[in-house]
Formats: sequence, structure tokens, C-alpha cells
Amino acid sequence: MSTNQAKKTIKALNSTHKIVHVTELATLGKLSNLREKAEAAVSYYETILKSLRWVRKTMYIGNNQTVVEKNITAIAVTSERGLCGAYNSEVFTQIDQLIESLGNQVKINWVVIGEQGHRYLTKLGQNITAYLQLSLENIDLETTTEITADFIDQINSQQIDALYVIFTKYFNAVHSEAMCEKIYPDIPEEADIRSIEVDYVLDYEEDDEQVEQLLLENYLCGLLYSMFRYSVASEYCMRRIAMKQAKDNIQKQLEDAIFDAKKKALQQKTSELLDIISGAQTIRKEEE
Repeated sequence: MSTNQAKKTIKALNSTHKIVHVTELATLGKLSNLREKAEAAVSYYETILKSLRWVRKTMYIGNNQTVVEKNITAIAVTSERGLCGAYNSEVFTQIDQLIESLGNQVKINWVVIGEQGHRYLTKLGQNITAYLQLSLENIDLETTTEITADFIDQINSQQIDALYVIFTKYFNAVHSEAMCEKIYPDIPEEADIRSIEVDYVLDYEEDDEQVEQLLLENYLCGLLYSMFRYSVASEYCMRRIAMKQAKDNIQKQLEDAIFDAKKKALQQKTSELLDIISGAQTIRKEEE
């Protein structure tokens, strides 16, 4: 490699290093806000969940007959682009496991968020009924409410027997985990009904079934919103880690390039000095 080529390489590595470093800092700066929104949504749906449990267990005596789950809907939350490490591949693993666990006799209707998930499910030949071309980061509560209302309509018209969500749970700045959760018709149950404490008497005119449906809709909305927020926080977390690894790799390449450039420059100077010494010795011999 010539001196000019070495200089160009060092300049390119320096430029790339700055870009990657800025991207890393930008993703890190958004994590705190995204996590706060997710935790606020968790607090909301857990409050609704307590009321939903109470209605289901103490007030509403409905048909407890087991429903054969034939109409399965699954939501897959992935990223629009790459550069986020193992984020998408871990979601793909959960998709594969869900397909395998449900078997060939069950047809899954997929609702996809993120181009990466759309590409993967299309490659698998899965039935994609909806591709929500929305920026995950920009999905707000209003949009989530609209998405949830559509699911509730399908549940009421018996188009959905079970609803699964594959998303990535954010734990902290260095740990996220892809998981698959069944959010309907199952809801998290407490071990003991006596653990539910209510210090007021519910007074309403609606039927128990209507109250349950309203609570269910609000519960699913809060739950989905938290999953969306956790997923985008996880995406940024994974991207930050990937950017840090890339930055460290570029830094090592930069150090190696600088070392090689200095080594070659020293070798060139040494070679020139040896040529001068050799020439001087030749001239001296000729003079003698």
C-alpha cells in the first residue's frame, strides 16, 4: 500500500468512526425515554388487569366451555432496518418456535410490524393478513388504540380464537430478550383470588359482559403499547451494542492502519538512508 493509499484509508476510517460514534450516542440518548413510556404503560394495564380479574372471577359467570383454537392471529414486531445485531434473528427464532409448537393443522394469520419480519415471513410462505408499515418508534397510544379496536372486532366476530405477540422485552441497556406471549384469551392469573383487594363497590348499569369487554379492550391496548415501547427500546439497545462493537473494530483497524503507515514511512526513510550511505561508500571507493 502506497503512502497516499494509507492516508486515504486512515481518513476513511476516521470518518466512519465518527459516524458510528454519533449513532451510538444518539441511540443511547433515546433509551431512557422509551423505557419510561413502556413502564408507564405497564403500570396502566396492570391496574386494568386487576379489575378484569375481579370481574371475571367474582361477577361474571359466563360460558366456561373450552374453545378449540383454530383461528390464530400472531403479531410479529421487528425492525424496519438492520444494524441492530441479533435483534431480528432472535425474533425469527421465536417465530419458528411458535409455528412448530402450533403444528401444521393450525393456520396462523400474521400481523407484521417491520420490514425485516415481513421479508422473513414471506420467505417462509406464511399467511400475512396485515403489514403495518408504521415506524415503531412513532406508534403512539392513539394508533395502538386503533390497532386494538380492530382486534376486538375480530374477536367479537369470532375471527380470532387466540392472539399471540412476538416482541423483544427490554430489561436494561445491555440486556433484551425476544419472547412470545399469548395475550388472548388467556390473561395472567393470580394464585389466590383472595389476593385481589377491592375497597369499593362497583356500581354500573352495563351488563357484566359489557364491562368485561371494555376492560379487556383497555387491558390489551395498554399491554400492546408497552410491548411496542419495549420492542423499540430493545432495538435501540441492540443497535447501540452493535455500534459500539463496530466502533471498537474500526478503532482497532485505525490503530493498525496508523501503525502500518508509520512502519512503511520508517522503512522508506531507512531505505533512503541506506541508499545514501551505499552511494557515499561507492563514491569513496572510487576516489581511493
